[in-house]
Amino acid sequence: MKLAPLLCSLLLFAPSALAEPGVTEIRLGAPSPAPAPVDKAKVKAVERFLAARQTGSIDRGLASRARALLRTKERLDDAALFGPKGSSLAAFDFHDEAIEPAGAGRFRVSVFLLFANATGQVVESRDEELTFAKAGDSYVCGAIRVTNVIAWSQAEVLETARTLGASKELEEAQRYLRESSPGKNAQVAYSLADIQKNADGRIVVQCLRFKSDPGRRGFDVTTAPIVLSRSDDSIRVEPN
Repeated sequence: MKLAPLLCSLLLFAPSALAEPGVTEIRLGAPSPAPAPVDKAKVKAVERFLAARQTGSIDRGLASRARALLRTKERLDDAALFGPKGSSLAAFDFHDEAIEPAGAGRFRVSVFLLFANATGQVVESRDEELTFAKAGDSYVCGAIRVTNVIAWSQAEVLETARTLGASKELEEAQRYLRESSPGKNAQVAYSLADIQKNADGRIVVQCLRFKSDPGRRGFDVTTAPIVLSRSDDSIRVEPN
């Protein structure tokens, strides 16, 4: 609360307090020093390498761009560099503060990668630790260490939809997600989280929608559910 510091200040600077001998001002610690700014060249090197991996995952004919920024002891296969077969790097992210020294002319950074299949459905996410080394006026990646891998399965949602008799509604929700306009030069991906049937018969599909700008770190996540209703043989997505 701010009241206690304010009250102490008023007592310290009140005329009666100044007139009394033996009054001691107590400082409760000093403010933390501002963190040292991160070298922008290092930030650019990480983003450039991840953007090249994304480009190569979308068009394998451009895979050489990423490999030109790679200097690992062993040659990495396409799955390690560009993601599972049939997928592409939908989004990537890292924080400037995650960049830390790793020896003379070297640094490491933790990054997050999100992979989606050709329909935009998320299939895998990874946490990696990348190590970069100085190369001329820039940096190249000298090591990739995967620290965590999560496979994003939709099997349970599909089975729940079958049990509820809502497989067609789920298919319509997936079509809606695939065809949702991401905006100019944006990329989207999605993941199904759950499906429920309301008492009024409407189907609610819980999902995650990811939006990113190709070649740039970071992404937006939307968690708004998709609500569907059936009329005769037609299914429609209701606005929400």
